[in-house]
Formats: sequence, C-alpha cells, structure tokens
Amino acid sequence: MGNTSSRGAEEQGNAVTGRAVGITGGGPLKRLATPKLPSGAVKARQEDYQFIEETLNKVLVFNKLEPHLQRKVVSEMYERSVAAGEILIKEGDTGLAASELYVVKAGKFEVLQRRQGVNIRVNLKEKGDVFGELALMYNCPRTATVAATTDAVVWVLERDVFRYFLRNAAEAQASEVELFLNSVPILNPLSQEEKLQLVDAFDEKTYQPGEKVVTEGEPGDYFYIIKEGEAVVHQSAPGGQRRKVNHLFRSDFFGERALLVSEPRIATVEAVTPLTVLALARDTFLNVLGPLEALMAREKSPQVIAQRLSKLGTFKKTGSPGRLPAEVLIKRRKRGKNGEVSWEVVRARGHLDEVLEMRKGGTKLEELDLTKETPTLILTEGAVLGGGAFSRVSEVTEESTGNTYAMKRMRKSAVVQCPEHVYFEQVCILGGLNACFQSLGLWLAAWCFMKHSGLNAAT
Repeated sequence: MGNTSSRGAEEQGNAVTGRAVGITGGGPLKRLATPKLPSGAVKARQEDYQFIEETLNKVLVFNKLEPHLQRKVVSEMYERSVAAGEILIKEGDTGLAASELYVVKAGKFEVLQRRQGVNIRVNLKEKGDVFGELALMYNCPRTATVAATTDAVVWVLERDVFRYFLRNAAEAQASEVELFLNSVPILNPLSQEEKLQLVDAFDEKTYQPGEKVVTEGEPGDYFYIIKEGEAVVHQSAPGGQRRKVNHLFRSDFFGERALLVSEPRIATVEAVTPLTVLALARDTFLNVLGPLEALMAREKSPQVIAQRLSKLGTFKKTGSPGRLPAEVLIKRRKRGKNGEVSWEVVRARGHLDEVLEMRKGGTKLEELDLTKETPTLILTEGAVLGGGAFSRVSEVTEESTGNTYAMKRMRKSAVVQCPEHVYFEQVCILGGLNACFQSLGLWLAAWCFMKHSGLNAAT
C-alpha cells in the first residue's frame, strides 16, 4: 500500500504538483483562457442557479458533471430576450448559429421541421424546458427551427464555455489519475498509452466517516486511489484487537494486488473523513488490457519483437517512425436493378497494428513473418443492426477468427458536415467502450467507406 507522511492540504497540493512536474518533465499544466461573454450580456442571477441546474440535469452530458462543476457552468450563462415571432434557431444553420444551448426562463416556443417543403410543428417549449443541447457536443447543422410564439426570455449556454470547464476538469482528473498510476509499481509494465486507456476506466465512489472501503479477509477485486479525504488501515492482532498499520491521504493507493491475483484482503481500510476514491475493478482491467501477468511477459514476446522490427523497417525507409499499412477488404451484398443479389468487395487500406489486433485469436501472430507477408483483414457484412439519418450499423464477421463486430458506415456528406462528431465518437469508443461494440469495428468501416468514396480523412 502506498503512503505519504501527514501533511496539510496545501502541502498535499504542492506534493502532487511537484510529482507531476517530475514525471512529465515539464512545467505546470497550461491554463486555458476563460471564454468571454458577449458585450452587454446579463449573467444569470444566483437565485436562478438551482432552477437552471435542475433543468439542465435533464441533459445527459450535463447530468454527469460534478455539482461544483455544474455550478461553474451555470454561473457563466446569460439572459437573452426573444420577441414573439422571432426565430431563435433556424434549421440547417451552422457555425456560431449552431453553438448554443437554451433554457426557457419565460414565454413559449414552437419547434418546426421541414418535411417535403413544408414546416411542420413537432414540439412546444415553455418555462423549464431545454433545447439545442446537441450544440454542446458537436459542430453539426441545426436539425429544426425554433421560433417564439410569445415574448420570451432564455438563458444561453455557449459551447465554448461548456467545453472550457469540461476540458479543464477532464484534463485535470486525467492528469491526476495518470500521475497516480505512474506511482504504482505493479503497473510499471504498462506503456503510457495503456495507462491512458485505464484513466477512463476508473469509477468514483464516496464513503462516510467510519464506513469500510475494504474488509480484511473478504475477496479483493478492486484497486483504489484516494481522490479526497483520509482513511486508516487496520490489521487483526492477537486477542481480537485491531492494530493501526497505516494512515492514507489524498493520492495514496491501496488494493493494487487485486489487479494481479484473487486473494482475501490482508487489512481493513476505513474512512476517517468524507472519502472519495477512484476504483478500478479487476474485470474492467482485464477487459481493457488483459491479465497483468500477460502484460509483464509481453515485452519479450515474438509479436512485440516483430512489430518493433517492422517500425524499424519503416524508419529506415522513410527516415521517421510510422505505422505500416495493411489491406482491408469488406464483402457486402449488392442488389441489382432486377432485384438480383450479388457480392461486391470494398477495398481499403488500414493500419497493420490494428489489423493484427482484430485478428488475434485466428492466425497465430507469432507465426507471421511481417518482413515477408502482410496480413489482410477480411470482413463480411451481415444483418443491419440499426440506422439513422446519416449512418447505418451492420454486423460484420472477421474471416480468420469468426469474431463479430459492429461496423458503422456513414454517408460522405455527413462526414463532411460533422467531422467533429466522427472524431469525438471515435475517441469515446477507443477510450473505454469494449463490450457489445468492439472499438475498431465501430469506426473502421466509416473510414474504409470514405477511402472508397475518395474522401481523405485523418484517422
């Protein structure tokens, strides 16, 4: 178990900052400039904060924020008056016109959508309603027109303001967790990229004073890092007594052996003050990175050696390190004019390391001589799982392993309109969703489709 000496809150902050500088080799984290409100804007009043927060909690992306961060976001919202008949949002608008969320303070609005050349009312908005929330996440055209039917007032939340606080909080927490992971000896075999994968796999848990986090003798399946508060560690002593063996503070960790082996806890950890911890379950760790024993042995595996040699070969050819290409083939059904069904093959280029990752479990990777042969990934498209205005998700089967994946195909026009949407979706998926939809499968087809259609896209 990690431990630090007793210290005050200010000393704890200095210690964490100092360790961050030592590990990253740089200075303090850069501060982003606070977004400026429009000239003459009147901020929401403090007495309205609670009402706005309750309204915004209907929005999933806001609901997941910590209370103090919600309050910071709300404090930067401002009022805007809208006259009866005025259009606040126009369907198809982009750029600055599609970058704001609105909370109705007073008045009424109607939501219109253009269908077959006619505007049809599809919804009504009044006090306590929210609309335009998609603008917080993506830079996409507005999907409907919103017009005031009476004189109205709304509170405005700009995308840049929301992202400013969200990014600052996310970067601070990610850096903090990454810093903690760098101090855990048992995780030393992990690469920096793998540690970054783990950052988003932690769950936050809270405990009240006197509440037990782990109990001696019980099965251990979680690893913990203290985010806020203090905890004490006890072990059983002869005569049924408890012996204090440690006192834990912010940034200390415990239960790390739960990631390596399944065994009873050797001590009890109990909250002394209100305690917030970041918890990582063994099952989650295994899903994200696999058994820790395998990671420890990985550095000497033939696969890793082959990949290093491949990268070295690329370096010698181009003068800089890079990712080797690999061929990706997608077999899909095509219906002819007469209703006849035939098969066609979409040919695209992928990355060798990703192709190898998807082929695990099929051809033994250690038997591949990457200097003489380059594996080809072959995906066969099956049933359609779902679709929307811009994309469709189908089931595909990888030929060499028989593994199934969810493959998302997007229209070229949608990718051009919403490249940020595609990027953030890919980042979120690669950051942690590893259950029903395998990460590479979700975006590979969209990338292949773009390549096949002649659209250049950075992946």
